[in-house]
Amino acid sequence: MKQLYFLHIPKTAGKYIAKNIKRSLDQHGKKSYISTHFPNNLFFKDKIYVSIHAGLYPLDVVPTMDVATIIREPIEARVSYFNFIYNRALYSRKEYIDIKNVEDKLKYYLFEDPNFDLHNNYQSRFICNSADSRSFNSTDFFKKYSKEMMRPFLKEGKAFTWFVENDNTSLDNAIKRIDSFNIVNTLDRIDIFENSIADWFKLNYNINVVFNKEEVVNKSQSDYGDGNIITTSDLIKTLSVEEKNQILKNNWIDVEMYNYVKKIEVS
Repeated sequence: MKQLYFLHIPKTAGKYIAKNIKRSLDQHGKKSYISTHFPNNLFFKDKIYVSIHAGLYPLDVVPTMDVATIIREPIEARVSYFNFIYNRALYSRKEYIDIKNVEDKLKYYLFEDPNFDLHNNYQSRFICNSADSRSFNSTDFFKKYSKEMMRPFLKEGKAFTWFVENDNTSLDNAIKRIDSFNIVNTLDRIDIFENSIADWFKLNYNINVVFNKEEVVNKSQSDYGDGNIITTSDLIKTLSVEEKNQILKNNWIDVEMYNYVKKIEVS
């Protein structure tokens, strides 16, 4: 059975991709496993399409899976991550409450908050490492591991790594993985990615997968308490040239990986 694993790096349009693929598969009675939560389980082993925030872990279980992924421009990715998690993880923390305007909250998150240094090069992290296997057994997770594994999320403020490890993160490993994957594009050229995905399902299952651009699932915008909706694009405009350069410096592996994918996707 041919299987396609969408290695869903957070904030790379994965829910949009998954929703469109699932609709087409459902119409043909084909099963998929799609998750952006934890803990997960091993039900993905017999599905033709799999999409999880799990890094390389599905390949540890089913090494024969084909792999597709999307890489996002690093400044956009980091700012979008903040815009996504603020109302999920940051808003109740005193240091963010004490900062009155959203621009300064963003800069604290990017440059000063020690709990979120782990988000630097997070795209490479997902490309190079597997999720902790304990997060794929929901029964044991809650009975045995929940306190240990959830402490960083609930007590230390280190949110949204989805238990993906970080030991193997490096530029060399990222490039090797990119070269081994079947479909890799940047979010800038999601059109190429969609065409390649459609070709894969047509070739392997004679299924026509159609992407509807109107079905964006996670929009990059948040309400920061004053009723005004602020988009990722709005936040990026508040950053100075020096601050943007600092983001690129802090995320240099993601920068090199992104540039590598941009080069090969048009070659």
